[in-house]
Amino acid sequence: MSGEPLLEVKNISTSFFSHLGEIQAVRGVSFYLNRGDVLGIVGESGSGKSVTALSIMGLIEKPGKIKQGEIIFNGEDLMKKSQREMCELRGNEISMIFQDPMTSLNPVYRIENQMVEVIRYHNRNLSRKKAVAQAVEMLRLVKIPEPEKQIKSYPHEFSGGMRQRVMIATALSSNPGLLIADEPTTALDVTIQAQILDLMNDLRARINASIILITHDLGVIAEVCSRIIVMYGGTIMEAGNERDIFYNPQNPYTVGLHQSIPSNLAISEKRLVPIRGTPPNLMYPPKGCPFSPRCSYTMRICLEEAAPTIRLSDTHISVCWLLHENAPKINGYSKGKIVDRYKTPSGS
Repeated sequence: MSGEPLLEVKNISTSFFSHLGEIQAVRGVSFYLNRGDVLGIVGESGSGKSVTALSIMGLIEKPGKIKQGEIIFNGEDLMKKSQREMCELRGNEISMIFQDPMTSLNPVYRIENQMVEVIRYHNRNLSRKKAVAQAVEMLRLVKIPEPEKQIKSYPHEFSGGMRQRVMIATALSSNPGLLIADEPTTALDVTIQAQILDLMNDLRARINASIILITHDLGVIAEVCSRIIVMYGGTIMEAGNERDIFYNPQNPYTVGLHQSIPSNLAISEKRLVPIRGTPPNLMYPPKGCPFSPRCSYTMRICLEEAAPTIRLSDTHISVCWLLHENAPKINGYSKGKIVDRYKTPSGS
């Protein structure tokens, strides 16, 4: 890992406009991704994870609109590119794996036809024979057995895990620098989830691709991601490395996610504690902290003003009034330095 940023997202806000009003799906999100790193974005449904990914890909369609911000990829601002330029960039330099491989694959075409179509779209001078050979090699790379035979199959002949491997192979067929995986293990059983995550880890090491892994499950990203962002209500609540987020969480929302995830119940008597309440209505987001209506530690200021971004270490930030130097002392929460709320410290 070179430490050189491949992607910088700066103060992005994306909204959807309906006859009822503006839905503020993403509100002032900033982060970066270094070359060769894996960034995890975690949060419950409706937190803005997928909309952030679609904003990066330039796939926000009407009535959606990116209202402000910059998306710098390889030194270029994607916000200034035309749709034609973005079409050339998607697949070649940035690829995305969507949530449901069954709906992403056409059920009436063989795997071969679908993969070859993508490969030749991004390399128009490649013959069909060579494109088929490349597709077979990509299936072999993602550990599909007998790829020469399996490539002739239809999607319904594959299991969910195998279809997801096909989607990963297709996304990587043009050797992109950035792979965005949106809930790649959803609807898969635990064993297959582990296999897919091991595969992505292996691919990152072998082809040095940078990966953004989006999930609602903290457990999914525990051993895969070098950095983790926790989102809620369209904003970033906490960011840090694996040790920061898993062993020293400093935001009530992150703590709530931990308490609601099953551990090894065979050896643990820990009771699961659900996060009470419902996510905010992003047509009318809370005036202060988006988590304040559900938080056990809510103070008056939490309801009235957006929380500051607090730097806890070189790798760790949290957006929470509890960490302010003037906040009452609460066990389990440490203080830090206030930083620019739209910047993250080095390595976080």
